[in-house]
Parts: sequence; C-alpha cells; structure tokens
Amino acid sequence: MNLFEEFNNILEKNIETISQYFEFIQSMILILRSKILLKNREQLLKELEITERFKQSSDVKAITNLLQKLNESMDDNKKKIKYLEEDYLQRKNQNNQFIKQKTDFISRIQELTQLKKSCFSQINKITREMSGNSIDKKEKLNGIIEIDNNMTNAQKIRALQTKAKEVQIEIRELNSNLGDLNLRYEEFNPIYQTYKQDYNNLIEIINNDANKIEELQFKLREEVKESENDSSQTYDDLDLKSIRSKQEIEEAIKNTTSEIKSLSIPNNLINSKNPEDLSLVIEKLNHFNDTASTLEKDVRISKEEAELEEIFESFQKLEMVISDLEHLINIFLSKINLESHFQILLNDNNKMFYIQSSFTRNNKEKLIFDKLTTPEKIFFIIIYFISIEIQLKNNNIVFSNQFIPSNYNKAGSIYRTIRKIIPLFESEDFSEFNLIFILSNLEMKKEIKNLKIITIQESSET
Repeated sequence: MNLFEEFNNILEKNIETISQYFEFIQSMILILRSKILLKNREQLLKELEITERFKQSSDVKAITNLLQKLNESMDDNKKKIKYLEEDYLQRKNQNNQFIKQKTDFISRIQELTQLKKSCFSQINKITREMSGNSIDKKEKLNGIIEIDNNMTNAQKIRALQTKAKEVQIEIRELNSNLGDLNLRYEEFNPIYQTYKQDYNNLIEIINNDANKIEELQFKLREEVKESENDSSQTYDDLDLKSIRSKQEIEEAIKNTTSEIKSLSIPNNLINSKNPEDLSLVIEKLNHFNDTASTLEKDVRISKEEAELEEIFESFQKLEMVISDLEHLINIFLSKINLESHFQILLNDNNKMFYIQSSFTRNNKEKLIFDKLTTPEKIFFIIIYFISIEIQLKNNNIVFSNQFIPSNYNKAGSIYRTIRKIIPLFESEDFSEFNLIFILSNLEMKKEIKNLKIITIQESSET
C-alpha cells in the first residue's frame, strides 16, 4: 500500500504542476491577444488621425472613394469566382478526359493502320518471292501474327489477309467511336469555353483591381506624407485599402479598447505601465524550468525495479484469483438470471484495498447487494462460500446454515438454493466435489432429489 501512496503523491504533484503550467499558457495567450489588440488600436488611431487631418483634402477623398469601390468590386468578384470555380474545374477535367480519349483513339488507329499496311506488304513480298527462300523459317509481324515456314505460301497469304481484315474491322469500330466522341465534344466544348472565358475574365478583373489598389495605396501614402511634410513617416504598416469614416474608426477603437480591458491577465505577468515588457513572463517561464528540474527527484519511486516487479506480479495474481472466483460464482448465479461483478478498490488513504461487488439482473438491470431480493441474497451468500471452497480445492465442502447471518437464515430460500445448485455438481465440471450440508432447526417441507439426508437427533440423558 505504501507504493500506492507514493504513486498518489507523485500524481498530485504532477497534476499541480500541469495545472499551473496550463494557467500560465492561458495567460500567455491573453498577453499575445492583448499585444495584437494594442497594435490594432495603434493603427486605428493613426487612421483616425489621417481621417481627421485630411478629410477636407479632395485628392485624398477621391483616392479613398476609389479604393473603397475597388475593394467592394474585388470582394464581389471573389465571391463570384468562388461559386464558379467548382463548375469550371469540373468541366475542365471533363475536357481533359475528352482530349485524352481522342488522343488514345487516334494513336490506336494509327498503330492499327500501320499494322494493316505491314500485312499487305508481307503479302506482296510472298507473292513476289513465291519460292519463300528470302523469308526466315519463322518471323513475327509486329509481335501480333506469327508466320511459320511450315505453312504453304497460300496459307501464309490467307493468314495475313485474315489478320488485315480483323485489323480493318477494329479500325472501323475505333473510327465510329471517335466520331461519336467528336459529336459529344462538339456539344460539350461551347459550354466549357463559356465557363473558361468567364473564369479567366474574373481572374483578370481581380488581378487588375489588386494592382490598382496597390497603386492607389502607394499614391495615398505619398499624399499623406506630402501633406505632413514629414519624410520619416512611411505608413507602410497602416492598412490603407480604405480610409473609413470617422464614426466607423471611433467605433472600432471603442470596441478594441473594451476587449483589451476585458482580458483578465494576472498582474504578476505583465507590467501595466509598459505592456511591451515581457520580463515577468520570461521570469515565470524560467521558474517552470527550475521546477521541472527539481520535480524529477520528487517523482521517483523509492522501490527497486525487482521489488516493483514482485509487487505488480502479486497484484496480477490477486486479480486473476478474483477473476476466477467471479467466473465461478456466475456459473451458479446464472441459475437465477443474475450476474456478479467484482472490482478491487483502494480506500481514501490508500492504506487498504477492498473488493466491491455489483450485480446485473436479466442482463440489463444494475444492482448493488442491498438492492437484491432476500432469496437472491441468500443464494449469493451460499454459492459465494461454496465457490471459495472449490477454488481452494476442498473436495468435501461442508456448509451450515449457522454460517449465514440470522436475518438471512430462511429455510425456504436455503432449500431452494440447494435444489438449484445440486444438478451442477452432477456434471463433469464439479463431479470431484462433495457437498455436505449441516442444517440446524430448518424444517424441510419438500424432499430434494439426489440429496441424502441423515437426521441427527440430540440424545437426552436419563
């Protein structure tokens, strides 16, 4: 049990450290979010400054109006292309399949046409050289038809003519299929070209708008710099895609400030006067590193490896014994549609363990011992005792009703239990065991089959 206590202490230390580290990570996320919001607010303040300073400038106003229109146009076209893209790519894939099929047909037709020409060329050669001396004893024609010198010239010519005819039939079929494919492609191609043109036009428009926006942003920055007469300001980090109205910017600043205030960042991690200072965070991180180094010593179990193996082996043996006992008990409990489950548990201080039992009635109703009926409880008590005796290999099992608590010493339930379990001991599984019941002050109203009864009467002294 000391081992469990050691392990529990280690587990508690690990949980404590992990919890602290998790809280630290959560705080880090808040700090990073705070820095992002502060940066956003800084940009919004710059934007507000530009809006207030240059709202009267006709050049700036013209540029910002155009920027706004271009951004709206680009956003709208991006939505359109998103809906169009799936259909376009699907038809593009179909177009590629058509082209591949046409290429395959044409290639095969060319190959077969060459084969047919070779057949006729060979026929002409045989005809010219009827002696056959110039033809090898055995030669292959394009790896398809084999000419054997044992064949007569007429047989050779007939074989070549047959092959040429077969090839011509296949060429005709392929040309027919190619014609059907071309007809389908002629119907498909105009639709595909429409999608392709629409898609490419939208891409071109979006790219043109993006280039115009980039040019206008540059021009707007130059206008702002020229108006301020301050060459040191670049405004490169300021989003000038569109200069919003003063009201919109002020509302954005208000919302950003509100979110910054809502972040619950621990005071021991951030310097409120200088949010950019992360020295407190770094210090906390170093502290975790030191804790992890010292923790390694605290989480070691004092037992030696061999001793630990012996402990776990003993515990495994205990589990196997309890598992075997559970299996044995359930053989008997099946007679009353009940099933038991045993679980090894430790007490709160890890000093002792105990076995907790639970039950299932009719394969669905979950119960504890106290919820069993009285006959079920008596049945379980008796077969629990008998099962332990069987596990101990005691061939003569002696059971007395005196072993049962007085409130469960019910004659009807005890005899009913005996009636149900006796047939099991007549089977091969339990035939080696003898049951001996010593029953005191229990009247048997109905005889039990295969139970030999010996009545012992108390002698009276005269």
